[in-house]
Amino acid sequence: MLKDLLAVGDSTELEIIFSSKKYRTKITKRPKIQTNEGPPDKFVSITVNVVTRPDSTYPLIMRPYKIDLSQTGSKVIDKMSFEIRNVSDEDLKLKLVSYASEYFEVDIPKKIKAGETKKAKVRLLKKVLKKSFEKSFTIELSDEARNRFTIPVKRKLSASAATASKKPGK
Repeated sequence: MLKDLLAVGDSTELEIIFSSKKYRTKITKRPKIQTNEGPPDKFVSITVNVVTRPDSTYPLIMRPYKIDLSQTGSKVIDKMSFEIRNVSDEDLKLKLVSYASEYFEVDIPKKIKAGETKKAKVRLLKKVLKKSFEKSFTIELSDEARNRFTIPVKRKLSASAATASKKPGK
């Protein structure tokens, strides 16, 4: 739960949103965190490697590499399957390290053998079916580099979808 006010020694979660749309390589950002504690300001470093060809990532390839649960008509779109392919020569353990738990659930395999492809799934929570949003989830691997993959999850409701969901009995 996010808090606006913190007592001394208390803590809260911060959501930092990084849009990779205009980047095409390794990039480091240092968002500033200001408090009423006074100077110096606090910084956190975020380093990402923006991959322009998500079909050629290593050691995993995700297909599709973004989850789009947008809805244009009255048919509710609340889940989507995707494939995870291990293109390395070692077995990998997968761990879900971050996701928007107030928006969706993510079901990923715990382990994927070298050369193997497995299914995974994202399922929206009922309370967000009438919302548009852009979030993501992050998977960490057991390889030596502890590689992480962040997959965007998008939901956009068209005007007709929003109207259909407000009709009586829906």
